[in-house]
Amino acid sequence: METIKAITDTRIKPTRQIWTVGNFLSVSRILALPILIWLHYNNDFQPNFEMKLVVAYIILSDFLDGFASRALNQVSEMGKWLDPLADKACAGILFAYVWWIGMVPSWLFGFIILRDVLILAGSLLIKQKRGKVAMSMMAGKIAVNILALYWLALVFTNAETLILVLKYASVLMLAYSSYIYLKRGYEIMQGAQYD
Repeated sequence: METIKAITDTRIKPTRQIWTVGNFLSVSRILALPILIWLHYNNDFQPNFEMKLVVAYIILSDFLDGFASRALNQVSEMGKWLDPLADKACAGILFAYVWWIGMVPSWLFGFIILRDVLILAGSLLIKQKRGKVAMSMMAGKIAVNILALYWLALVFTNAETLILVLKYASVLMLAYSSYIYLKRGYEIMQGAQYD
């Protein structure tokens, strides 16, 4: 008899709930993006107080969606894909914007989008084969947070050294997290248990 290796914390039992506090926060984070872009664009590409408030909400909602889901025992199958989808939407839309206005190189924007498309495709493949979505991994969350710091530095500072360091830290962490997701995806497709 083959032993199946578990690769996640099995104490979390996702539900089929749709309307949860965490899911609301994830959706609201996506809906805040057009407001943020509009504020920057209509202020001659300069940050203002209102932008800072919207950014603070986006950051806070990103932290609180998972925290609230766990604290309120509302971890859901929908939330397992909605939270990372909101993260990917934020990264994709905000980096599409700064690419469009000439603040990031095309190769970096392409790398961000390609990585996220491949992770989403892998998630869909796992869902199709195994019947449920795998939860996000810490390496991916760290990569998104470093990417967010890079975006914030681009938009809110003129600190060229900081921007350069965060740019390449983002590339390294995105590459590393891609490897971790690929490895976990392979293990899941081979039969490993997961949440």
